[in-house]
Amino acid sequence: MNIEDLISKIVEDKEEKGDYDSCASEMNVELPQLFNLVSIRIAENFMSGQLSYTDADFAMNGVWPVMLDYIMKNDIPLVEPCYAIYEAFDQGEYDHKDGSDPVEKYTKPLLIEVLANA
Repeated sequence: MNIEDLISKIVEDKEEKGDYDSCASEMNVELPQLFNLVSIRIAENFMSGQLSYTDADFAMNGVWPVMLDYIMKNDIPLVEPCYAIYEAFDQGEYDHKDGSDPVEKYTKPLLIEVLANA
C-alpha cells in the first residue's frame, strides 16, 4: 500500500491500524516518518485542490488518533510536522469570531509555513 492508497482509505473511513503498518513496511520507513509523510501529502493535496478542506480535515482527524496511540505506547513526543498539520486543519474547523473564513485566514497560511519547513 502506498501513501495515496492509505489517504484514500482514510478519506473513505475504511482504514485500519494494519494499513499504516503495511504502508510503512512497503515504504521501508518507521511509523513516525509515515505519519509525517502522510500528513504532508494530505496538506499538499489540499493546497493543490486535489482534496477538499472537508476531506483533508477528515483525513487528518483519522491520522491523529493512530499517531497518538503510537506515541503514547512508545513514550515519544508528538510527531512533527504531523502535529502542526493537524493543528492547521483544526484552526479551520471553527468560527474565530472575526468575520473571516477560518480556512483561508488560518489553515492555509499555517500550511504554507509548515510545508515550507517540512
